Amino acid sequence: YLIEIFLFPVMLFGAVAGFVFRYWILQEKLSQCLVDSLILLILGILLFSFSRVIKNEDLKSNLFSVILALFQIFLIFRLYYLIGPTIWTACFILIIISMLRMKKTMMIILLTTTIFMVVYNVITKMPFQMNLVYHISQIISITVFSLVVTSIYSIIANKFNKIYEQFHIINLDKKKYQLTLQSVGDGIISIDRNGNVDFMNPIAQQLTGWNIKDAYGKPFELVFDIVNEFTREKIENPVKKVFETKKIIELANHTVLISKNGSEKPVEDTAAPILDDFDNVIGVVLVFRDYSEKKEKRKQIEYVSYHDPLTGLYNRRFFDEELRRIDTIRNLPISVIYADINGLKTINDAFGHHHGDFLIKTFAEIIKKECRGDDIIARTGGDEFILLLPKTESEFAEKLIERIQDKIAKERVMSVNISASFGYETKTDLSEDSDTIIRKAEDNMYHKKIREKSDGNNSVVFSILNSLYIKCPHENNHSKNVSVLCEQIGRACSLSEKDINDLKTAGEFHDIGKIAVDKHILHKKGELEISEWEQLKHHPETGFRLLTTTNEFYHIADYILSHHERWDGEGYPRRLKGDEINFMSRIIFIADSYDDMISDHVYRKALTKEEAAHEIRINAGKKYDPVLSRIFIEKVLGDKF
Repeated sequence: YLIEIFLFPVMLFGAVAGFVFRYWILQEKLSQCLVDSLILLILGILLFSFSRVIKNEDLKSNLFSVILALFQIFLIFRLYYLIGPTIWTACFILIIISMLRMKKTMMIILLTTTIFMVVYNVITKMPFQMNLVYHISQIISITVFSLVVTSIYSIIANKFNKIYEQFHIINLDKKKYQLTLQSVGDGIISIDRNGNVDFMNPIAQQLTGWNIKDAYGKPFELVFDIVNEFTREKIENPVKKVFETKKIIELANHTVLISKNGSEKPVEDTAAPILDDFDNVIGVVLVFRDYSEKKEKRKQIEYVSYHDPLTGLYNRRFFDEELRRIDTIRNLPISVIYADINGLKTINDAFGHHHGDFLIKTFAEIIKKECRGDDIIARTGGDEFILLLPKTESEFAEKLIERIQDKIAKERVMSVNISASFGYETKTDLSEDSDTIIRKAEDNMYHKKIREKSDGNNSVVFSILNSLYIKCPHENNHSKNVSVLCEQIGRACSLSEKDINDLKTAGEFHDIGKIAVDKHILHKKGELEISEWEQLKHHPETGFRLLTTTNEFYHIADYILSHHERWDGEGYPRRLKGDEINFMSRIIFIADSYDDMISDHVYRKALTKEEAAHEIRINAGKKYDPVLSRIFIEKVLGDKF
């Protein structure tokens, strides 16, 4: 720095003044004066130019050292006799002081050059012979002075190196700190003691819409514009609270950040104080993040925790919470309706759970359309629903049930009519227990369900049987034929009329479980694959489950379950053997097999009655009960066994 501000003016002034003094005062030759002045001027211009143009500090130091060395040589050789020992010494001291900011090697070069040139000048070109002692003492003084300066430089350089190392460490820590803040996934804003922004990381710039150049020095409230999501009122400045309380402050819920371009994002943040050694707040750091994704996930979690995933209706948890909320005098009277879908298990067994789910969703949609916006509709079980109706008289609840029943009566699932049982109760006094009201509504529903269950489930069973006939038309004639054959065998066995009637019904319903078998299997022309055959073998179990849901057909369900068991134990589904098989099931098996053999199929032509009888005859004691086989052939078919 001293080189730049001192030596350049000295060289410039020396070039001009030296030329004037030597040419006009000392009357020296023009050429000699001009050359010396130009050399001095060029050195000064080079010194000034290098200080401005060159940015590399090492290169600049080396060039400065070369220029200074040339300057000293020039002074000693050309101008020493003019400026005298005193002025020269002053210049030398300034040069040494300037060199304190240079590298040690450069300083040694300059000192060596200076001492060498002075000694050479004194010995060879002594201009003042009478002052030899003075010049010798000057050489000694310069040498001592150089050693002193070198020692001082060494001490200062060591301290400077330590300071530089500490500064370097601090600078590295600062860079690491800045890089850390830059790479953090949250937005970070640093605010000074005046409440103005002095740092923003990229995430903060992205979320606020402000870049650091525009935001620097701006009031925090201008950059971080936050309002309440619902009221749209501005939220109190969290930074201001931190300055007042010296505590960490968190934003309230439902906070929305309005960016510079007007877009809005829900955010959550924490503002913390920056304290000095005397516990004074000298700034605040704000850490915030975009809450959109987390908010959406929380909404999804809340939705799942309060809603039924199949229908989208509320669940029992939400119903209980809403009941506590609306159980006030201003909502009286409060009506509760309990509803239960009839025949859901039958639909699931017959057609699969996906059709049962469709039935539930259809029923839920009908209820939603008929209820008011303020009514609470909840699915509390597989086929159970609760309706909570605030400010609703019992008469309105009864009419609502009638409307829902009219609507569901028009709906069908797989050709099966939908039906449901309802019960209701109304709370008219706040002293009445709400749980008791709900239990009464549930009891009323179950009483109606018991009365309606037989007819309702019977209707579902007959609807399923009709669906089977539509799905597989030949099953209609086959079922009727088997029913007739079962009646004939029963009479041949001298069974009671009740047993004969049960046999007739069982014969008609024996293949109802095939409703759950894929249509392509029932109509396949070729041989069934293993997986297809396994599916077909489950139809007795399906028929059993369907019939056990009814009161009227419950007692014949076991006949259906075992009607494909063989006398030798190779049948299905339970591989029963001999007398382990239900007697009625053995009759159905013979009737079913005989009619199946004499009927045309897509995979084979019908056998003659004689051929079918022969098949039963040769398989008696293997597939079929031998006694029943003889009775069937001799008494029903009128043939010889």
